[in-house]
Amino acid sequence: PGGGPGAAARKPVEAMTRRSWWGAELLGRHADDMVWARAADREVTYGRLRRETAWQAEVLARHGIRAGSTVALYGSASFTKLWTLFALWSLGAQVVLVEPPSGPRPRGLPPGAGRVRFSVSLGESRGRPHDFVDECEVLVRRHPGGGPSVGGHCLVQFSSGTTGRPKAVGRSPRSLLDELGRLAALEDMPRRGERVAVLTPLTHSFGLIAGVLHSLAVGATLVMPVARTARATVRAAADAHVVLGGPHHFRPLARSEPGGLPLLRLAVSSGDALPPEIAALFRGRHGVRVGQAYGTTETGIVAADLTGRFGPAGIGTPVPGTRVRVVGGVLEVHVQESPYLYDDTPWAGGWMSTRDLVTRDPGTGALRLRGRVQGVGDASVDLLRIESVLRAHRHITDAVVLGVGPIEAHVASSAELDRDELRSWCRRFLGGAPVPDRYHLLRELPRTSGGKAVRDRGVLRRHRAHPPGACRCVSW
Repeated sequence: PGGGPGAAARKPVEAMTRRSWWGAELLGRHADDMVWARAADREVTYGRLRRETAWQAEVLARHGIRAGSTVALYGSASFTKLWTLFALWSLGAQVVLVEPPSGPRPRGLPPGAGRVRFSVSLGESRGRPHDFVDECEVLVRRHPGGGPSVGGHCLVQFSSGTTGRPKAVGRSPRSLLDELGRLAALEDMPRRGERVAVLTPLTHSFGLIAGVLHSLAVGATLVMPVARTARATVRAAADAHVVLGGPHHFRPLARSEPGGLPLLRLAVSSGDALPPEIAALFRGRHGVRVGQAYGTTETGIVAADLTGRFGPAGIGTPVPGTRVRVVGGVLEVHVQESPYLYDDTPWAGGWMSTRDLVTRDPGTGALRLRGRVQGVGDASVDLLRIESVLRAHRHITDAVVLGVGPIEAHVASSAELDRDELRSWCRRFLGGAPVPDRYHLLRELPRTSGGKAVRDRGVLRRHRAHPPGACRCVSW
């Protein structure tokens, strides 16, 4: 009786039925003056959230959006984006969340959105779609060739594209509700009344589900960074109890002033491997270990070590309700149905390869990440350890190592480096462990629009052949 630390968090989730899973019942249970979200010095109460969501739903319905409509939602990060999302879900629409472009804003329907019947763009007159604004204009377009939703998916997202072309991934209300239940069962997750700085993009699974929807479920207050800058990141985290971000967010936080995060009790990194030097620096400055949350767009959260007990490479134990296995050193997750909307490949057995190399501790069951599988060879190689050793070199700013046959190191540096020097450096600090067979020197490494390091040989090869600007690339 009582249910332990996670019981209080589970009750709001239980109120989210299949019909109103997205939070309709929860929007009505919080007081009008309770703060739902903040950005800089601006606040939005639950009363305003309810009014804006209802108003948007009424307007969108007049445009013909209803249950079963397919709608691409893209544009400026804003409060408007969130209550538009809630409004579309309240109408029963299938929402295709599209990442804002890193370059010039496209015209018309974003690529990869499928045959949607409607698109809703936010803030088209603005030139910086990644900067957060309170409100922005909403433009609805109807596409005559679009079709209705299929498969019962309420949300369509796109995989990050770190290992190739992004894939459209569908999530059903049941899968999102199950994930919220798994998150609520983790006793260290955000709690009612806490401020949660969500630094990851809201188009990504972790930011949307673990950040926005979980906070809605438990009654926590969202804190949004106003821009994708180090200063905005530090400001958003300054008075938060919980920080949810990626490795590139924890870099400026680790270098911020000691004592600058006085309320912080939990910091969780996701989306990419956290460099151990950043984790150590952050703990030294702020007295809190950076935890890890591991998952995929297809599955949601898979494993977690929220308090950082297992170190930066330790992604924790599988969360309740997930089935995992390690085959040939590669982590696989069981998914009941194929999550890929536009892929006709037969779904064999329900096991999805994450293409991540892991080891599993036989005593604790904890998973340790070792890198990304590429090619065929020795699957026991710890590629992330090689990356860490390379980044420790004073002239190297970043590194991505792919393997396992052959092992290729892509290093970012503004200095001229010698292959023999790098090989000697790796042998010195890796001891008898394998070292890279090839080294590729670039001015900077390619990243996705969400800031994740690209780990695809083909993309990296094209980046070496056609680097941005006048940067030089040398391969040995």
